[in-house]
Amino acid sequence: MEIQETAFIISTYRSYHEDISKDTYARLWNNPKTDALLPDILKNVSEHEAILHSLRNRFFYEKMGAFFEKYNGGTLINFGAGFSMYQFSLNQNVLTIEIDKQDIITYKKEKINHWMKQGDLPNRSIEYTSLDFNIFSEDRMVDIIKPLIKKAPVFILLEGVLFFLSSEMRDKLFRVFRRLQNNGDVIGSVSYLPEAQETEVYHRLLDYFDKHNDTNDSFMHQTTPISFYQNLEGYKMINKIDEFELSKIYAPKLNIKNKGQILNEHLYLLERN
Repeated sequence: MEIQETAFIISTYRSYHEDISKDTYARLWNNPKTDALLPDILKNVSEHEAILHSLRNRFFYEKMGAFFEKYNGGTLINFGAGFSMYQFSLNQNVLTIEIDKQDIITYKKEKINHWMKQGDLPNRSIEYTSLDFNIFSEDRMVDIIKPLIKKAPVFILLEGVLFFLSSEMRDKLFRVFRRLQNNGDVIGSVSYLPEAQETEVYHRLLDYFDKHNDTNDSFMHQTTPISFYQNLEGYKMINKIDEFELSKIYAPKLNIKNKGQILNEHLYLLERN
């Protein structure tokens, strides 16, 4: 499995639970190949994966919606955007900058432009760029992204990315973010706590990826402690919640008994200061 295949998997997850994710456009990415993969993943990793990713989407849907409504627009920078569709549910005054691997960006831009032209999607202002986090220097990334930011304030989303990066690369990205943002701007980030590595479900996830991973598409198995966010230079943590707690709010009938049953990602909001 190549990393970009996860973009199709996660968009399909969101389409399974539109009432929770609030992503009414995710279904546009659905395809038979991904549909065929999902039963095996849900069986061998976790039966709750689809709804957990929908809960994650719902959290950022709510938080970004409120952020951009407050300022009547701004700029969303989505690092590792995959096939997320937040911009079509946000204020039309929001400019979106989508950043991902070149193959994903090329494909997504073509499909989005087609769907907007056909009327399947509302018109939105979107910039696309591809960056290699591993090769590009901090200066080069800032030089590429900063000219694209034409509206303030800025909300940076880092969702479903940190798991695949080294801690050095994580630190590099957050230094880039600090240079792109001003006081009051916000980062939304998602990561696993180190203690997740002790759970059976996390080991099943690693086992599945290792067995299905394309040998030319390596990734890390990174976790991030809360202290990383608490001590992040230039930011204060303004919100923290995990998917277990989100399930109580948006999917109470799911009735998950304890956090160790699920791949319990933590979600953070950080404000630039």
